[in-house]
Amino acid sequence: MALKGRASSGKTTTIGMLPVILTTNGFMQIPGMYRNHGADFSDVFTDGKIKVGVTSAGDTYDLVLQRLTRLVGAGCDVCICACRTHGGTHTAIHSFRGYTYHFEQKTYATGSAAQLAANSADANKLFSLI
Repeated sequence: MALKGRASSGKTTTIGMLPVILTTNGFMQIPGMYRNHGADFSDVFTDGKIKVGVTSAGDTYDLVLQRLTRLVGAGCDVCICACRTHGGTHTAIHSFRGYTYHFEQKTYATGSAAQLAANSADANKLFSLI
């Protein structure tokens, strides 16, 4: 799954909410999988049935390809990342055979309270699609 949106629309912030949503809903972080990539992160969670990989990287083809390669290599059944509205990040996502692709449009909002609500709703929507 990819959260698709323009630059500075809250994609990284939204994806950053997923670890709390996952753990609140019975998923456990797999030890040793968390990576801090400066402004971005990647991590893997499981509920004992499926593995969910999460990365907030979504700015370039290379970053998306690197992070998803690691998550796929970790055996993730579901991978969640950010991506731009078109271009190289989409190409990177489509590089992985055997996965179904789903692009979820980032909700845009004006004002900090509205943006927080939009980010939270988008994060919960991503969780509901797992």
